[in-house]
Amino acid sequence: MTELTSEQATAATLETHEWVTIPAGPFLMGSDERRADGKPLAASPAHTVEVDAFRIARKPVSVADFARFVAETSYVTTAERSGSSWVWLGGEDITTPDQDHLWFDLKGASWRHPHGPESDIADKDDHPVTHVSHHDCLAYCEWSGTRLPNEAEWEKAARGTDGRLYPWGDEPPTTSSCNHTMHVGDTSPIGKFPDAAGPHGVEDIAGNVWEWMSNGWHRYPFDENKNQRITTKLGEFDLKVVRGGSFYNNCDPRGVLSWVRVYSHPDYSSYDIGFRVCAP
Repeated sequence: MTELTSEQATAATLETHEWVTIPAGPFLMGSDERRADGKPLAASPAHTVEVDAFRIARKPVSVADFARFVAETSYVTTAERSGSSWVWLGGEDITTPDQDHLWFDLKGASWRHPHGPESDIADKDDHPVTHVSHHDCLAYCEWSGTRLPNEAEWEKAARGTDGRLYPWGDEPPTTSSCNHTMHVGDTSPIGKFPDAAGPHGVEDIAGNVWEWMSNGWHRYPFDENKNQRITTKLGEFDLKVVRGGSFYNNCDPRGVLSWVRVYSHPDYSSYDIGFRVCAP
């Protein structure tokens, strides 16, 4: 069998993703909404951002996509190296008194075992991959010749240019809008919720899993090159942005608002964070 060159391999990988072209131009990013105490939200103020044309994957990276990457590179994720990843457990899984649900840094949890060592990814090829750190996403991008979107690109893909609050419009999410607030209780097959595709048809851009962005966390107005650094006993790190909400979403359906932004440590992984890519 003839071996592929690195360029041929990258081209073949790019062909596995279906691309949506987002046209160049301005859009309204963020929100002027304020917290109950009157302080501005992390997405404040609303401001106009000019975005160049770009291509974004119609679907988040799936379990099958990530499995192919691992099979071809023998890559080991951050969670697999550390031996654990974050999982929300509830009901009969909890033995702590007076608690009906908790987040645990669970030993054995990884992209292969999303709910812990006794779980697996059988029949989940078409679900978004989870338990991937920001570093894992960058490794996939390097292998595939792709890149992560920045959050201005992502938000324009999610809400278009008419200032809508959600990908489907301004109406609050229902159980048919997207996979949110544990009404499914797990990841769902990509594309199961057509309303979550937004004005450009980018599937699951609301709910199912949070998605890592390329840029660091900073106060608005948006600047792709700004970062807020934190210092821990392990060293200094740039906080990274995640967007889109998830099937868990802290049981708050407003988490799937297209302007909501939160941050995370680049080493962090959990059962409700994945990613999607942009074409180079």
